[in-house]
Amino acid sequence: MIWPASNVRNQITIDKFYSFFEVHREQGFNFPGETHNFWECVYVMDGSICASGDERVYSLAEGAIIFHKPMELHKYFVDSDSGAHLLIFSFSLEGALVSTLKNKVFYLSDDQKQLVDSMLNYVRDKLKNHPVPEQSLIEHRYLLPFNEIPSYPQMLTTYVYQLFLSLAGDGSVAEVSTAPDALIYSRAVNYMNNQINSQPSISEIATFCNVSDATLKRIFDKYAGIGIHKYFLRLKINTATELLENGLGVTETAEKLGFSSQAYFSATYKRETGVNPSDIRH
Repeated sequence: MIWPASNVRNQITIDKFYSFFEVHREQGFNFPGETHNFWECVYVMDGSICASGDERVYSLAEGAIIFHKPMELHKYFVDSDSGAHLLIFSFSLEGALVSTLKNKVFYLSDDQKQLVDSMLNYVRDKLKNHPVPEQSLIEHRYLLPFNEIPSYPQMLTTYVYQLFLSLAGDGSVAEVSTAPDALIYSRAVNYMNNQINSQPSISEIATFCNVSDATLKRIFDKYAGIGIHKYFLRLKINTATELLENGLGVTETAEKLGFSSQAYFSATYKRETGVNPSDIRH
């Protein structure tokens, strides 16, 4: 008898974790804005936070998980009186279902919360008998058994796969914040993206948003954690990376993004990313 075979095609693949940890943050804690070239999730286990990703702002209560894609500028601050208990992990991610998670915030169902609880019970149990160096970084705490317990990395990844696949298939998606400051922030970032080939002043951006320069600066400090000029530079660098990866030359990229010279662009790109732009195409 010939048995027919059914192929298994992986819809998502994770081959690296960069961080994995739980943390409690007190009210008023303000995590500064950052970008990196891998994915990150922040899951609110208790309390609430205000989180931003690129132009989007969310008010996240217990049960919410936000996905930050590579090179997305993101930050959060804790706005709950009792603080916030968070699960934060970062990783590489590829596959056909990645697009269903990109730019999304989900609210977990009871079954999905139970899955996270099971995952955390597993890692906590393994850490009980695993020596934790006193100086170990909290961001790496749940990654410590990776090289000591052969089955641990795959078990942890399997839990994450189950969660992500369930969200991609039937996740409850959260809406962006409609708070006045959040709407102004979104409008400003979208304007900056549309002006990526030029260099608009703070006053020009503020005028477009119908607010004062001081108000716009306050809003960017709140949701981006960096100044407006620095934020716009990061947008340019992200766009430059995309152009270079798609085969555009360094000189053409510099011209397209409005840099005064190829040399200035290369120096700026190296300063911001640690990599020469000429290396990106390779």
